[in-house]
Amino acid sequence: MRLHVRVLCPAAAAILASGCAAYSRRSLPTASDALSEVAAVSSASAVQVPGLGLSTSAPQALDVTDAMTLAVLNDPDLKTARLEAGVAKAQLFAAGLLPDPHLAAGVGRGPELTGYSLGVSEDIQAFVLRPAAQAQARARRSQVDLAILWKEWQTAVAAGRLFIRVRKDEDLRAVIERSRGLLAQQYELDSADFQQNAAAVRKVAAALTVLSDADARLRRVQLDADAARHELNYLLGLDPEARPSLRAATGPAPALSREEFKDALGALAAHRVDLLALQAGYESQEQRLRAAVRAQFPALTAGFRWGRGAADGVHAVSLSVEVGLPVFNGNRGRVAIERASREALRADYQARLDQAQSQADGLWRSTTIMTEQLARLRAQTAALKAMAGVAQQQFRSGEMDTGAYVGLETSLLQDEEESIRLRAALDADRLALNALLGTPFARPP
Repeated sequence: MRLHVRVLCPAAAAILASGCAAYSRRSLPTASDALSEVAAVSSASAVQVPGLGLSTSAPQALDVTDAMTLAVLNDPDLKTARLEAGVAKAQLFAAGLLPDPHLAAGVGRGPELTGYSLGVSEDIQAFVLRPAAQAQARARRSQVDLAILWKEWQTAVAAGRLFIRVRKDEDLRAVIERSRGLLAQQYELDSADFQQNAAAVRKVAAALTVLSDADARLRRVQLDADAARHELNYLLGLDPEARPSLRAATGPAPALSREEFKDALGALAAHRVDLLALQAGYESQEQRLRAAVRAQFPALTAGFRWGRGAADGVHAVSLSVEVGLPVFNGNRGRVAIERASREALRADYQARLDQAQSQADGLWRSTTIMTEQLARLRAQTAALKAMAGVAQQQFRSGEMDTGAYVGLETSLLQDEEESIRLRAALDADRLALNALLGTPFARPP
């Protein structure tokens, strides 16, 4: 009778037991961990998105850069993504481990003697494939880290756009309320006139219509501001009821000149994080193909055995080598799969690069057009303000009736509304352009 025992790790049982991890149950949370207000932050320096940072460790009034920074630090979805990155780290650790040797032991009983044997073998091919496996795992981890960094860029832009949206709605609310006050005053005057002159029904109906329209616009702005506040609070890790003060910029966001844009567009592949993640993914696939090509070589296992024969009692030491014969398979199928996968990744990268350049160019031209429109609108608003100043004097002196004065003031307020909307759209698109080009964010004045 011969008994064979195979042991994957030759270490003693005590050593194995000392390396075991303890298990402890961890229950799921039952309540929100959102903060009621912006807390002091000391880890803002760890933010990798260029240009972000806090104006102070505990800002009482947030500007757009503060909001973007806090979103990168506190967004619950980003926290989850960072924890999931541990898988790639574990894969890199696993790729660096050496293969365990195999221990074989046997015992046999002959007519007069008891024989035994003891042998150790090792997979030599694993050592050959190890460098490629490590390089593939390193590239994979880099890809995961860059993918998370790209999510941070996107979260920063989303928080910035929500900040701009809330500020826009607050500014619009103030303008619409002023406009509504004028229209309500006009409606009251027309209603009083209607009580004395029934022929003024059309005038009263028109005044009521524009007043109702102002009420509807005010309601839409209030609802939109509330929705944007809730979305922003979620990204900032704040309770839905929190209302942090949002500080408006004193000047416009910096614009890119044509030369600056062309330079940034030319360096797109080196700066845009999602493209860098794709480059890391392509390198990971290159290493997978490299490992597949190396695995075509015959599998090799070497070992030695020491023992005593049960029949003759002679002690002997023997060396053994096992070689796989790549006759039917030869790993050619895996090589073909990895090579085709590499070509698919290359084509996907080219498509993403072309798309990124097209999107960036379109957005830059859009911001250029909006900048020109905003300049014309501001010039028009300035002219209306001058006219409104003269009209106010005439209205107070009785040279202009209420309807004409309210109409002029309403036109001025409508231009202010359009200016606010256009300025917000321009600032939001400039933030998005920063992300598309991979250029650092700049804190507005």
